[in-house]
Amino acid sequence: MKFTLTHGDVQHEVVFDEAYGQRKLELDGKELNLSLLRTGGCRVRFTVDGRPVDALITGSLPDLQVDAGCGPVSIQVEESRFAEVRRISGLTRRVPTASDFKAPMPGLITRVLVSEGDSVSQGTPLLIMEAMKMENELRSPGEAKIRNIRVKPGEAVDVGSVLIVFEPPSAAPPEKAA
Repeated sequence: MKFTLTHGDVQHEVVFDEAYGQRKLELDGKELNLSLLRTGGCRVRFTVDGRPVDALITGSLPDLQVDAGCGPVSIQVEESRFAEVRRISGLTRRVPTASDFKAPMPGLITRVLVSEGDSVSQGTPLLIMEAMKMENELRSPGEAKIRNIRVKPGEAVDVGSVLIVFEPPSAAPPEKAA
């Protein structure tokens, strides 16, 4: 399958082929060897050309947050044919907005970094969660205003628990007729 991966204004062509038990990955025309080692919830471990990678992947297609140890990065993944139709037709991708923020894994909330009423942008640190003996900084998936924080430091949470409720995005005010 051929995908377009977009990070900011940069697009990459990705071809993923799985045939006869072997996985091949081609990134911008360069073939890479890919081995999936294990997955657990939102965590994946794999190798690319023999280099091990551990990543936390949250969100839902096409908008994903990928954290491979250097903080989350927002990417959009879509089938290349849809990306091409969008490009040709002049349609733009929507600006990501946050919906209710849920726990990507079970863990213990150690710090809350925001307050109710705060406005946050994509990538703003929200919480620190301890999971699998590691501290994870959980960040906003998009633009939002915080309506309600449902957790406190020291609270254990399950995967999928709502941690923060965001205000729905406000509609632009109607233009006045002249």
